Amino acid sequence: MAEKSFSFSLPERILIASFWWLFFMALILFVPFLRVWWWIFFPLILSLELNNVYFWWIRWDYNYASRKWVVLEITPPKEVLVPLKAMEDVFTVIWPALYSPPNFREKWCEGMLIDGAEWMSFEIASIEGKIHFYARVTEGHKHMVESALYAHYPQLEIHEVPDYTKNIPNNLPNEEWDIYGEDFILGRESAYPIKTYEKFFEPQGERISAEEKRIDPMASLLESMSKLGAGEQFWLQFIIMDMDDNSKPLWKKEAESIIAKIAKRPVKKTNTLGDILSETVYNVIMGPKKEGSGDKATYKWVESAGRSEEGEREMVLTPGERELITEIENKMKKPIFRASIRGFYVAKRENWQYSHKVLTRSYFSHFQTQNLNYLRFSMVTRPKTKYFFRKRAPIARSKRMLRNFTARFTPLFPSRTRECAILSTEEMATLFHFPFKITGMAMPSTAKVESKKVGPPTNLPME
Repeated sequence: MAEKSFSFSLPERILIASFWWLFFMALILFVPFLRVWWWIFFPLILSLELNNVYFWWIRWDYNYASRKWVVLEITPPKEVLVPLKAMEDVFTVIWPALYSPPNFREKWCEGMLIDGAEWMSFEIASIEGKIHFYARVTEGHKHMVESALYAHYPQLEIHEVPDYTKNIPNNLPNEEWDIYGEDFILGRESAYPIKTYEKFFEPQGERISAEEKRIDPMASLLESMSKLGAGEQFWLQFIIMDMDDNSKPLWKKEAESIIAKIAKRPVKKTNTLGDILSETVYNVIMGPKKEGSGDKATYKWVESAGRSEEGEREMVLTPGERELITEIENKMKKPIFRASIRGFYVAKRENWQYSHKVLTRSYFSHFQTQNLNYLRFSMVTRPKTKYFFRKRAPIARSKRMLRNFTARFTPLFPSRTRECAILSTEEMATLFHFPFKITGMAMPSTAKVESKKVGPPTNLPME
């Protein structure tokens, strides 16, 4: 596929990804005692390259090309009265459908990916100020997503529509159009959660006594997106996929180590072979350690620090430390997604507004806290450089980001993990949900269901 040509940076693609085997073979031919064995190394290197080519072909040219994708436009009602917990449950229902670790046959014969084999995206688009909600899913996941949404939001309307990203020229940026996009990642370790919807309530009175007490950060985003004029578009995309079985234990281990560090728990060290040998040599040379004097003196062999469990003390946690541990443990209990988050601004050059290209930053600032986590743009993929190739690099990065957006690929495709955030279902529901109430400038520009849908009366005559 053509995507491979833009998946790496230029130096990596030319020197490392393509010609690493030439450097290795040159090293073999340079070393005299390895030179006679070149005929063994060459087939091994060739097999590695053929392995990469085979997996690229079966995964992307065969498996991915055979999938049929559909874009669903989701039209929310003018007012949503169900709690945000409903959107969290929607993502909880979706999570098992994305979990599909391949077996040997699926990996080698069908081309299923090991990490993030299944994925889908939820998107918000402002096209010249008119706001739309979309979901791009495979045809096999269409009915499952529709059922999950209708179960909690019966007043929604869902229709299959053409892909809105195809309505712009495919050679951007050019003389008429300009583009800018940013990928967003977590600013701290993934174990720390962002500020979630549970915190967006009025502090006085009962927390959920009335829907008017809820504070919806989505309202400010829709207000900003509704101000786009002619020739302007802004897209916000959330690509979600499940974490592979190799990454989940590592992530949970990292979270547990952070909890242990916050709680100041002593870490029990496991003795290595070096520790045992050094302890034995010390005891043989120095003998047992004398404690006390006279007839009451005792002798004790020195033990390594790894065996000793002394030094444990009662844990005294501050309220802030208790909150951190609670939030991290709460995230660990929920289903986890690996998410690619990006905001993208497309506009004609005469209509370009600098403030509109960074709308996502303002929206994500709602979820930032000093003690927990926050979302920031990735410096690796951002179409801006400060020192070298200041003109060509932004253009190349912008083109790559546009292709990744329209194909719904991760920021550093074909890598499925780099520059992606690890978010729970609660965090995803906080970032993407339907607005509680469409008001202000966003009201006339948001596609919405104007009237409530109800079932037929029960007393209709039956023929």
